[in-house]
Amino acid sequence: MQQVTLNIENPAIWPSLRKVLGAIDGVSIVPSRRRSGIEEADEDIRMGRVYKADSVDDMFKQILG
Repeated sequence: MQQVTLNIENPAIWPSLRKVLGAIDGVSIVPSRRRSGIEEADEDIRMGRVYKADSVDDMFKQILG
């Protein structure tokens, strides 16, 4: 089974697109699953979107400049 993910920028076309895809034999629409906070945090770590600070004062200096 092949899977394809579509990113739809214009939500107004979704009802029409859903009808078209639903009419094709062998195509099913699976609702997207929201990721949990821990899954998002794990992705942040894997992608390197983490910051380190020695103290709270150091953190505020990094944030505020």
